Amino acid sequence: MKKQGFPRWVWLIVLLIASCAAPAPTAEPTPISDDTIIRGPYLQLVMPDSIIIVWETEGSTSGEIVYGETDEYGSSVTDPVMGTSHAITLTNLAPYTTYHYRVEEDGLPLSPDAAFRTAAGPDQTKFTFVAFGDTRTQHQIHQEIVDRIVELEPDFALHTGDLVYKGNEFPNWEVFFEIEKELMSYVPLFPALGNHEENHQHYFDLFYLPGNEHWYTFDYGNARFIFLQVDGIVDYGPGSEQYTWMERELVANTQPWLFVNFHIPPYTSIRRDESDIEHEVREALTPLFEQYGVDVVFTGHNHNYERNEVNGVTYIVTGGGGAPALYKTEEPELTREAFAVMYHFVLLEIDGNNLEAKVISNQGEILDEFERTGP
Repeated sequence: MKKQGFPRWVWLIVLLIASCAAPAPTAEPTPISDDTIIRGPYLQLVMPDSIIIVWETEGSTSGEIVYGETDEYGSSVTDPVMGTSHAITLTNLAPYTTYHYRVEEDGLPLSPDAAFRTAAGPDQTKFTFVAFGDTRTQHQIHQEIVDRIVELEPDFALHTGDLVYKGNEFPNWEVFFEIEKELMSYVPLFPALGNHEENHQHYFDLFYLPGNEHWYTFDYGNARFIFLQVDGIVDYGPGSEQYTWMERELVANTQPWLFVNFHIPPYTSIRRDESDIEHEVREALTPLFEQYGVDVVFTGHNHNYERNEVNGVTYIVTGGGGAPALYKTEEPELTREAFAVMYHFVLLEIDGNNLEAKVISNQGEILDEFERTGP
């Protein structure tokens, strides 16, 4: 006996009703291939109320940044110019606040979600930063340094110069930005020019810095940071444009903490066969540092770590970011307090009138610790 069932037309009506009642879910936007972005996004010139986000695409795009205090974003800025190089400034931000962001094109993500923290305003007196330099050619060491910095989540980073081996060769910059990719997507990097940058235009095209970008200054929380071009290429001595500018900035400073960052150190236990440029730097610049109460001077150039304490100023050589041939000492400076022939970076925390610093190797070893008390 044949089973009784519903006529075929009844089943068709049921299926039609079901399809209308339960529409298929809308798929999330599919990210465009990572190859579309060939550099970045990376953070530049963070301020209490603004930041610059930079990236480069393989093909010409308009480019858009979506951002907000959560990964739901809610705000966006579009680059009005089609092209491959993009630098968008986000404005009207709150000081020392975390924002999520992502690069998009026509509503499709070009980059994963990342986050940044705006700069601390004058009322925010607790923050952290790192200093390192001479990253150059040993890319695995450079990567190890960057990975350890990423784990510590500093608010920003200083580079003491010699970012790459030859500044006039663009492939060197491509490697640098690939290694620094994760760090610079979360942490703004402020570099100084080293002799290996060769004062080349590539440096100025890739970084967005204050002032004339050769030497510049910015405030962060209760600190002022002054960057110089002491690379053996441009003049920094008395009467020069740079010296005059620096002295004016030192005179005008009202911040409790004062830091200076440049490449060639005035105090070092390394004796080179080249002209005694370190002595020239010492004669030209250290009297100003002492006169105007500079707390810490960060330098690189020599591939090691060294700390000298001279007339109330702490001089740090942090040149262990990945350049070849670590330098051993032969004739220690009389003012030397610490020295290490290791790849490393320096982690610093400001908390009101107190500064604590740790020097950390690429293997995680603590090489030196020091403290300072502000005025």
